[in-house]
Amino acid sequence: MPVNSTLLEQSFDEAVRHAAPSLGRCIDVAVSSLQEEEKDQRDVAARDRCARAWYALLKHRQTWGPAFAQRLKPALQTGYNEGNTSSLALLSNSELLALVDESAVNESIESAKVLQNLLPEVEQALAVLDARMSSLIGLHTVHAEKNPMRPSVYVRVLRDLTTASEGDPEIRTLWMRHLAAPLGRELRSLYEKLALMLQQANVQEAGYRVRLVADPQASKPPPPPKRDLLDFEFTPGGMAVESNRSQNAHAETQWLPPMGDLARSAPMLDHDVMQQFLEHGGAAFEQALDQNYFRALERERAQLQAQAGLPVLDEVVLEEERTRFRELPAVDRPVRHVSIGSQLSAQTWGDVANATERSRMLLDLKAQATSVAQAVGLDVVRKLVNQVARDPLLLAPVREAVVALEPALLQQAMTQPRYFNEDAHPARRLVESVAQRSFRYNDEFSEEFDSFFAPVRDAFRTLNERAAEDPKAFGEELEKLRGHWRSQDEREDEVKGDRLQALRHAEDRQAQADRIAWDLSQRPDVENAPGFILDFIYGSWSLVLASAEMGLPRTQDKLTAYRKAVSDLLWSIKKDVTLRRPAELFRIVPGMIKTLREGLDELGKSPAETQTFFDALLRLHEPVLGLRRAKVRSDSGQTDPVPLEDDATALIVLEELAPATPEQRVPKAAAQPWLGRNEMTDAGFEDTIATDFGSLHGAEFDTSTGGSLEDESALNAEQLLLSLHEGAWVDLYSRGEWLRAQLTWASNRGTLFMFTSRGGRAHSMTKRVCVRLIRNRWLRPVEARPVVQAALDAVLTAGPPPVLEPVSVQ
Repeated sequence: MPVNSTLLEQSFDEAVRHAAPSLGRCIDVAVSSLQEEEKDQRDVAARDRCARAWYALLKHRQTWGPAFAQRLKPALQTGYNEGNTSSLALLSNSELLALVDESAVNESIESAKVLQNLLPEVEQALAVLDARMSSLIGLHTVHAEKNPMRPSVYVRVLRDLTTASEGDPEIRTLWMRHLAAPLGRELRSLYEKLALMLQQANVQEAGYRVRLVADPQASKPPPPPKRDLLDFEFTPGGMAVESNRSQNAHAETQWLPPMGDLARSAPMLDHDVMQQFLEHGGAAFEQALDQNYFRALERERAQLQAQAGLPVLDEVVLEEERTRFRELPAVDRPVRHVSIGSQLSAQTWGDVANATERSRMLLDLKAQATSVAQAVGLDVVRKLVNQVARDPLLLAPVREAVVALEPALLQQAMTQPRYFNEDAHPARRLVESVAQRSFRYNDEFSEEFDSFFAPVRDAFRTLNERAAEDPKAFGEELEKLRGHWRSQDEREDEVKGDRLQALRHAEDRQAQADRIAWDLSQRPDVENAPGFILDFIYGSWSLVLASAEMGLPRTQDKLTAYRKAVSDLLWSIKKDVTLRRPAELFRIVPGMIKTLREGLDELGKSPAETQTFFDALLRLHEPVLGLRRAKVRSDSGQTDPVPLEDDATALIVLEELAPATPEQRVPKAAAQPWLGRNEMTDAGFEDTIATDFGSLHGAEFDTSTGGSLEDESALNAEQLLLSLHEGAWVDLYSRGEWLRAQLTWASNRGTLFMFTSRGGRAHSMTKRVCVRLIRNRWLRPVEARPVVQAALDAVLTAGPPPVLEPVSVQ
């Protein structure tokens, strides 16, 4: 296959263009990481090294970017021409000892660790790039070691750059260690971009399956498959040729990996084989396993037996690693790495805690397998378990539990090799149900998580002990767990239901009040009514009427009185009528005022909230009341002058009592449902009432509102809020702790929201409060998705197999 040198050069140029800014971002992350390590260090010398390391990094930031890019271009060309790793970081320890002194050996080992640490970050993106880059440079099959942009090239260039800039090897080691993770993320982004560029240029992926070499220990190639006469047809001249049947059978099996590769404890399947197996199956998978498979299996078991004697981490070290970041807020803890190669706690999981033991169980099952489907099914289960174990959305104990359950999950593949592709299979449902339930928790050290996890741990242990091929065992354990969850949910739903009822009642009442306000605006007697009167009857009094209507028939008498109060109120403010008929006004007003106060009290409005309205109403009635006082003075012979209002007071009164503007005469739908103080408490507003006045849970808010950046931030927060749907999970900071809460309800207009956390505890808040919480990162949406399906999707598109490495004590 010819090499497209122009496209390869474009790829190099893109990598070089990406180099300087990406290294700058890596340095920024590394500086922050070193500063955090400096704070945590108790040893004075170690703390000083961290300080010198991050300070020196800052000094080199401006010069390293161009230097890195300048060094990278020839390194990429060299990597292409060599077609091998060409890096001391990848040499064996014995080779290093022969070449360099002890300090260089240590540095090279650290470089190898850097490479090992960043590989999981780039694994999937690198697999795709390897396939397309191999094709681009003229290879028919994937040769990852010939990819000129492989991570080892970058690590080598970075190490050379650090060596040229710093004489202290301990400082360089610190740099490399803290640059590894951000470098991995930057490379992943670059690899994804380059793979897309090659795809758009119609560069096809080379195949993975054919790169697998024959067994070097085999004394001779495997014999050809036995053929019978049906595999041949004869021409009229008597010549035997391969029949269509034989050609079709060969076409169906040519893409399968060699039998020996199915005997590995680290699955070697590529995504094409798995996709064909899970989605279609076929006769190719029903063929029997041959002797090559069983010979390879024996060698694999012998290698595994040799690893069994390696020392492993003890429980104290594992516990220290588990609790290392316990003091950090739950939402800020780094994701703890878990995979099928992880050592688990023997106190929690017994024999299956050891990764070598789990691999031994896998190989024992492979020894019992008779068909390709069983061997492939076992590999698919292992790859899926590994994918779920690395899912960052799940807490580490949940991912470890799935790893510990692997022996029981593998057992299912012996009778139903493709079961993980069946949504209804009890084993898949169990894993998915536990994963989804775990989204309720964000802190693996909390008592609530312990109460959830203990039954899960017991169920998984039981399944491993039973080692049953019958899937009913998984269904039985799932039903036990669901029974436990149901009893917990029933208690929480009862509390949540009361809270939710208060909000739904308020929303229904507000909708009814908006309709009533519109009906009132159509009455002819609202003409020339003052603005404050219309504000009252369109607002508070419409709510009173709506509440009475919703209570029918029990509240019929009250509803009649409340409606009459509207007519009386609108009549009482017509000055030209009341001045001619003062006696009727004096008769109506006391009863009307009493009815208004009773209705507002029934609604939940306090006297203080409505006193302004009643004071204005009194001033509106003042002319008629003045006539009555004048008549009383006249009848009694008093001639004392009536005190006059000053000009300012008179002006305020005139403005207040002026007829409503055209805008005031049209009622507006409420932006959000009104709730009384007691209703707010019932609905769970006690945590958020204070937020409208500047702070929440003792945390200060960023209340700036003065610029375009703030406006953009508020808009982004609002869009994020509106993207949430009922059932969405968030992390919410409340009363000094981070809670995992679920969006339980949102008003129809999206202006009120209720979240529910542990124990059915409600957190209700307005849209404005939610936006401010999101802007200040006190409310953080949490991604949740089907875990098993996501793992399936990942392994069906992934490239290289997972690497199994035993954990040993140095």
